Formats: sequence, C-alpha cells, structure tokens
Amino acid sequence: MCLSDIDQFRALTHATMVYFYRNPGHFTSNINILKDSLSKALVICYPLAGRLRWIARNRLEIDCNPLGPKLLEVESESRIDNFGDFCPTPEIKALTPPIDYTTPIHEIPLLLMQVTKLKCGAICIGLAISQVIVDGRSALLFVIEWAKIARGENSDSASPFLDRSILLAQEPVHPPKFDHTEFNPPPLLIGHSSDLEERKIKFAPVMLKLTKNKSQ
Repeated sequence: MCLSDIDQFRALTHATMVYFYRNPGHFTSNINILKDSLSKALVICYPLAGRLRWIARNRLEIDCNPLGPKLLEVESESRIDNFGDFCPTPEIKALTPPIDYTTPIHEIPLLLMQVTKLKCGAICIGLAISQVIVDGRSALLFVIEWAKIARGENSDSASPFLDRSILLAQEPVHPPKFDHTEFNPPPLLIGHSSDLEERKIKFAPVMLKLTKNKSQ
C-alpha cells in the first residue's frame, strides 16, 4: 500500500498508550475477547496488520500481509495503586510492549499490544502503534472501534479511507519553486552517521499540575 510523501518523513517509531481496568473479570476470557475483537477490527483497519518495507528511491510502503500484530500476556507483582497518578515513569513504560528498533523494518509489527495482569486483579492494556501509519486522531478512532467490537456493539462510524495515493505528487513531477526544508532529513547527532542512536534516546516526560490561578 502506498504511503504519501508526508508519511515518508515521519518518525520510524511507535506511539504508546495504556488503559487500566480495575475489575475486568476473568483474565483468560478477557484475553480471548481482546483477540477476537482485534481480529475483527483489523479487517476494517487492515494496514495495521502488515509491515513497512523499503522500495525504490528509498521510500516506504505498507506490505499488507497477514503477519498481524504482536500480543504479549504478562503477569506483574505490581498493584494498580502503585502507579499513583499514572505520571510517565519506567514502571508505566514496562506496561507497554518492548520494541527492538535494530530489527529490520519489515519484521517490526505496526501494532503491538501487551496485556498485563496485576496482582490486585486489575489489568492494563498497553498499545504501541506505528507513527508512520497513524496520527493521534486516527489511533484514537481505531481504539474506539476496537472497544465497540469488544463490547458487542454495532459500529456506526464510516469506514476509514485508506488510499493515500491521492496525496502523491502528480506525474510528471514539476521542480519545486522554493526549498522545502520540511522534506529534508532531520540532522544527525554530532559524530554519528545514522539516526539509530537518536532513536534509542529515552525521553523523560513531565506531568505538570496546574491550578486555575497558575494557568491564567
């Protein structure tokens, strides 16, 4: 499947999110429901079941193959109350599926899920979705549709429009009239010849608590 010119310059990483459920019921039953509903959701959003691959002119496209997402089942000694206000921490990070970016890109799933059973009986669903394929809004819409299917509800949403070829430059391509710096590769770290080390950098997000007076 074609990826637009804009998609070629997005980070080759995954966006992560976590969802907690205090009283989810039987763990094995929930796993089966998640697997079944996910398979149905991926019929609608089938590109997420595939892989990225390199093609001519150093471009990326989606290989819509049946390899599917990666799902991990984990048990933890942690309790849901141990995570406090759920501010991003290494403990929260451990609830999302690990990804080895040294693996060839055609072997890395576009969608990964980790279901963690906590000691208190709660479960956490950690998702990682390729940022080349989705933005924040489309990732949320996918999760909403998946949740509807898991609950046995009928979807009232329109099917997603997945053909990105309409965003491609027309042939023949006319030379640009000015320098499009937004399409230039991002600068590399000093002393490095690739972005591999930069992709390994761990960022430390901070959650700020602002009162009404502080925000004015």
